[in-house]
Amino acid sequence: MKKKIKSYLVFSSFSYKVCIFLLMPAVLVGIGIGIVSIFGELGLTVTAMLLTMAEILSDHWLFSGLMAKESEGMDVLRTSGMGMEIMKNALILDLLRKLLTAFGILAVCELYAGHWGRLLLMAMVSYVFSAAGTFLARYGGGLAVNVCIGQISAFLVLGCLFCVFRSGSWRFRVGFELLFLALGVLASVLTVSKAMRKVKGGYYDQ
Repeated sequence: MKKKIKSYLVFSSFSYKVCIFLLMPAVLVGIGIGIVSIFGELGLTVTAMLLTMAEILSDHWLFSGLMAKESEGMDVLRTSGMGMEIMKNALILDLLRKLLTAFGILAVCELYAGHWGRLLLMAMVSYVFSAAGTFLARYGGGLAVNVCIGQISAFLVLGCLFCVFRSGSWRFRVGFELLFLALGVLASVLTVSKAMRKVKGGYYDQ
């Protein structure tokens, strides 16, 4: 695990570490608690939306354009025989950070709201669209792509949670939780495997 963490940190600048590890969680928790205190449970959904958008936007700093056809982001890996392993570890740790961040931020907001039953579903919905959104955004190369996909993903989070919580589907909560757990695994595997295929092609000049 220590090696994987080091691999992830290789790709993150100091400003990225400060913003993503410290500022983003603090700001989102503050906003979430503020909205919960005014609008109640609605604040939890808004927090999940903002978190999804923030994750996709922040990926522009880290792996922007990784999947793009004209990407030249593999040059740094050519200097090391461990390049492929470093990239794979970084991709896995980035997904793990997204997952833990979703659970951490939403857990604090749910604790404040006094509702624990929704944590797993809300965190997994946010994670699934964060992972899928960053995967798609990496096919682009500009911030505008991340912004567009981030906004769409945020509204998809809203739509999913609204359908579950407001349409009478809450009685199927366990089924939805299992569905999004499965989608989370699928999104994670797809994100890493597709990226590694692209990296391998660039690494070996294929």
